[in-house]
Amino acid sequence: MANNSHQRKKKRSKTSKRHKQQEPAGPRRFYLLTKGYIHDQTLSISTHSCNGVIITSRASRQGRRSTANVGAEYKYKNAAVEIATTLSFRGEILPSMNVNASLRLPEYGSSQLNLKFQQSFRKAALSISVGLNQSPDILLSATIGTSSIAFGIESKYKTTSRSFSRLDAGISVTNPSRDASIILAEKGDLLRLAYAHRFGQSRKISAVAEVTRRLSNNKNSLAVGVSCIADKLTTVKATLNNRGKLQALLVHKIKPNSSLNISAEFNMKALDKIPRIGLALALRL
Repeated sequence: MANNSHQRKKKRSKTSKRHKQQEPAGPRRFYLLTKGYIHDQTLSISTHSCNGVIITSRASRQGRRSTANVGAEYKYKNAAVEIATTLSFRGEILPSMNVNASLRLPEYGSSQLNLKFQQSFRKAALSISVGLNQSPDILLSATIGTSSIAFGIESKYKTTSRSFSRLDAGISVTNPSRDASIILAEKGDLLRLAYAHRFGQSRKISAVAEVTRRLSNNKNSLAVGVSCIADKLTTVKATLNNRGKLQALLVHKIKPNSSLNISAEFNMKALDKIPRIGLALALRL
């Protein structure tokens, strides 16, 4: 009996791993260059109850402007309902289809309905987002590929002007130690090439380089970044671009679901200017 239950658990874990590997990854920017960097002060506290209710209080300050809000979320099986200035619902209708609807109050004109369809067998995903107003914007994202190579397209259609305001397409190649992508964005005007490399067997150190070229005026830009996992709780990042903007980030996990982020931004071409400092503290009780 014990042996049978052990085999069932093993089979279940293999199935879940297989499901994760089947998730397609479309062409994308490498978020090492942008993710986590902040320029304001933020405090977020979440509390959880045994019946699935999550209450989150958030306060932030950017310059002289301060904002605060309180939200609640209720989870039940595959569905979740959030209540704040934004009332949203998300859930899984079919095994391969997710729905996410949000109603913003009182500015209901910016409400959205999101549908995401993913077919794991053919390694394809389709996402559609429609604004819930009289003249909605329609966002469409589609990806097809394997765990090592993927092709993707993103577009934004404005019903008011009956035209596409955004049309991006690209290809990405991925393996355990490196990623590369080529993206043609802004309706063919911006070409973006990115490469990320993870060093060593532990892959605790990563480096990224991104080159962009605007075809309309032949202007180029370059950004490089590095990330280092110091230990299980601490990660350090830094980025530098050709305009002289240097960003540094320290992420420290206080406990599994709580973290402290400290970010700084310097202009290397104007060292007399005061650097911008960002601080974010997220506590999950």
